[in-house]
Amino acid sequence: MAYSCTHCDAQFQSATSVTQHVGLHHDTCAACDERFGDTDSLREHIHQSH
Repeated sequence: MAYSCTHCDAQFQSATSVTQHVGLHHDTCAACDERFGDTDSLREHIHQSH
């Protein structure tokens, strides 16, 4: 079973892998789907909110 990224055409073998991909490559929080302009803003959000 393949898991697909909803932002691009990337496919993965596990849900964990696609979740990590989205966070790293699309600056989107895996916990709440909020999007950020850059990775540093995403990291700050995760540390403060989750």
